[in-house]
Amino acid sequence: MMKKNTKTPTLGRDALRLTTSKVITMVITMLTAMLLSRFRTTEEYGTYSQILLVINLFTTMLMLGLPNSINYFLARADTPEEREKFLSVFYTISTLLSAFIGLVLVLGVPLIEMYFHNSNIGKFYYFLAVYPWASIISSSIENVLVVFKKTTFLMVYRVIHSVAMLAAVVVIKLLNLGFSEYMISFVAVNAAFAVSVYVIAGRLSGGIRVSFDKSLIKAIFVFSIPMGLAAVVATLNTEIDKLLIGYLMSTDQLAIYTNAAKELPLAIVPASITAVLLPRLTRLIKNGETEKAINLWKYATELALMVICFFVAGVFTYAEEVITILYSEKYLPGVAVFRVYSLNLLLRATYFGIVLNAFGKTKKILWCSILSMVLNAILNPLFYWAFGMIGPAIATFIAILVILILQLKMTTKITGVSFGNVFPWLNMGKVLLLNICFAGLFWGLKRIIPLELLLGGIAESVILGTIWAATYFFLMKRRIKQIWMSLNREGDE
Repeated sequence: MMKKNTKTPTLGRDALRLTTSKVITMVITMLTAMLLSRFRTTEEYGTYSQILLVINLFTTMLMLGLPNSINYFLARADTPEEREKFLSVFYTISTLLSAFIGLVLVLGVPLIEMYFHNSNIGKFYYFLAVYPWASIISSSIENVLVVFKKTTFLMVYRVIHSVAMLAAVVVIKLLNLGFSEYMISFVAVNAAFAVSVYVIAGRLSGGIRVSFDKSLIKAIFVFSIPMGLAAVVATLNTEIDKLLIGYLMSTDQLAIYTNAAKELPLAIVPASITAVLLPRLTRLIKNGETEKAINLWKYATELALMVICFFVAGVFTYAEEVITILYSEKYLPGVAVFRVYSLNLLLRATYFGIVLNAFGKTKKILWCSILSMVLNAILNPLFYWAFGMIGPAIATFIAILVILILQLKMTTKITGVSFGNVFPWLNMGKVLLLNICFAGLFWGLKRIIPLELLLGGIAESVILGTIWAATYFFLMKRRIKQIWMSLNREGDE
C-alpha cells in the first residue's frame, strides 16, 4: 500500500484558503462598489451597469463555454506535457475569441445605444473593445491555480487585484477626475492582470505557446459547447430581468435595480468549495467511487448552507440598513428587489449540476437551463405588469428553483441514488427553520428595544446582528466541526 502524502492539501483546507481570499476580496470589492455608488451619479452608474451587462451577455454567448473546460481537462491531465498542451490551446483560442467579442461590441454600439436609449455608451468604445479579453483571461487563473494546488498563491493574487481596483477608484476621486477617467483606469488595471495570467500559467505548465492542435480543440469544444450553451441560457436567465428593466425604465431606475439585484458576495463559501470539489468529484467518478463522491458533495452542501442561510436571514431582516451602508439612501427604492435577490443566495448553497458535470453529462445541464430560461422569459413580463419592479426578480427566483430541481432529478437517475438520499434534505430543513426563527426573533427585538433612539438604526442592527451571529454559530459549532472532519477525511487523496 502506498504511503499517503500528508503534505497534500485536503479539500477542506483548499476550500478554506479560497474562502479566505474571497472574503478579503469581497470586502475590498464591496468598498469599491460603495465608493462608486456615492461618487458617481445614478446616470453614470446606470451607464456603467448597461455596459457591463452587454459585455457579460456577449462574452457568455461567444466564448462557447471554453472557460468551463479548464477544470475538466486540466484535472484529467496525467502528465506535465498534457497540461502544457491543453493550456497552450486554451489560451490561444480564448485570446482570439475574446478579441472577436470586443470587435463585435464596438461595431454594435449604435444598436446598444438604441436598446437602452442611452447615447453615452458610445463614448466608452475602448471599454467594450478591451474589457471582454481582460475579464476572460483574468477569470481563468482561479481554475488553473486550483488544479495546480496553488491556493495560497491564488489568495495573494486575488487580494492584489482587488486592492488595485479599489485604488483606481480612490485615486480618481482624490484627483477629482471624471467618470471617463475612471473607466480608462478600470480597463487598464484589468488588462495588466490579464497579461500576468499568461506569465503565471506559462511558468506553472513549463511554457505556453500559440497552438491549434485540431484533435484537442475538437475534444475541448465537444465538451464545452453544451456547457457554453447552458451558460448562455443561465446568463440570460439571471440577466433577463435587467434587460427588461433597462428597456422599459430609465437609466437611473436601472442603476437602482442593478444594485438591488446585485448578488452579494455571500456565495463565496459554496463557490470556493465547488472550485476545489469539482476536480475531486471528477476523479472519484472516473475511478468508479460514485457513492463517495455523492457523500462528499452532501457534506460540502450542508456546510455551505449553514453559512449562507445565516447571512441571507440577516440581510433579509435588515435589508434597508444593508442597502444604506452599501450604496447610500438613494438606492432604497430597490429594497424589495434586494430582499428577493437575497433569497436567491439560498439556491447557490451548491452547484446543483456538479455531479452531472463530473460525469461529463453537460447536455443534461443545457436542457435544464433552456427550460428554466423559457419559464423566466414568460414570467418576467407577466410579473412586471402584475407587480411592478419587483416582478422580474420574483420570476428569476422561480426559474432558478425549477432548474435546480430538474438537475437533482437527473442526478438521481444517473447515479442510481434516490431523490431522498442524493441531497441532505433533513439537515438542510433544520438549518432553514432555525434561521427563520432567528430572523423573526431579531426582527421583533429591533422594534422593541429602543437602541435606535440612542445609536441610530444602522448601529442598532450591527449590535443585534453580532449577538445573532454569536448565538447561531455557537449552536452550530459542533455540527460544523463534524462536517469539516468528514470533508477532510472523504476529500483526502
